[in-house]
Amino acid sequence: MKPLLIAAVTAALAGACSSKTTDAGPPPSTVTFELRNDSAPTLYLFQDCLLDLTITSLADPPHVIEREGPCGCDCGVASCPVCGPCFQGPREVAGGAVLSEYWSTVSVTYEPAPTGSCERKHSLPPGQYRIDIPVYGSAEDAAAKTGARTATQTFTLPVPSDSVSVALGVSP
Repeated sequence: MKPLLIAAVTAALAGACSSKTTDAGPPPSTVTFELRNDSAPTLYLFQDCLLDLTITSLADPPHVIEREGPCGCDCGVASCPVCGPCFQGPREVAGGAVLSEYWSTVSVTYEPAPTGSCERKHSLPPGQYRIDIPVYGSAEDAAAKTGARTATQTFTLPVPSDSVSVALGVSP
């Protein structure tokens, strides 16, 4: 009886963080957001491990897409990575420069796991989405997260050529 109980507990723990998903959406792709400072002065974005931005599904009802964490533990792996500190502060985008930000076209939910929690990835369906990025005029404002205006770009999944251009500045 004990071997059967041990096998049942082991199977339950393994299933709690298995890699199977219930959605049958398209396989995820990686989209490159080309964040263009199309103005002369330097602009600043804020980063706290991940660049501070929001992706919203415009399907009815509109909802924010939860992004993958910078050091997330995938529910499909037996052990999680050990991560150190990551950058937190302003990111400079000089006048005329482009900053590339990569995004996997998945939403994430969190589930309990024997080692804390894990991320379950769900492929996003085709449709309309929007990216919103707070843009700051100084490094100090970005560090304090005050005085931002928002750069916005609507796009459709799947993205042709997997690239979306986002204007951060105001063209002269």
